[in-house]
Amino acid sequence: MKIGLKSWAGAMAGAALLGAVSVVPAHAGATAEGQFETYISGWRVGNESRRWWDNNDTWDYTGIYFSGCVSDGGSGFNHASLQLWKDISSAPDRSKGTRSNYCGWVDYGDPDDRGNYYFALTDIYSGTFLSVDYVKVAW
Repeated sequence: MKIGLKSWAGAMAGAALLGAVSVVPAHAGATAEGQFETYISGWRVGNESRRWWDNNDTWDYTGIYFSGCVSDGGSGFNHASLQLWKDISSAPDRSKGTRSNYCGWVDYGDPDDRGNYYFALTDIYSGTFLSVDYVKVAW
């Protein structure tokens, strides 16, 4: 009888520990308001991403992640300048900053402003065309 109780108590403690460990990562990732994944093929300076709506329901930063970056320059891909814009329908679009992406993650902070957003390629350091195998935008 004691062995059964010890086994049951051990199983319950293990289940509680597993539940506590698995809740933390799920909760941490659930705070982002939105995201999408895509790729870039043969972009030139001036090309723009698709638009996305940010309700500004969270205080999360807006970020852009690149992986698998290639440019046609002789020295290969170094970095790309990306400008985040808020799309304004009846006025000029509003810049939310420019960041250099070295084929990784860049943050623009919390735009603190609901609306449609997009990013544009403003410069490629080494080359005239940019391709990126994997792009993730999160806000």
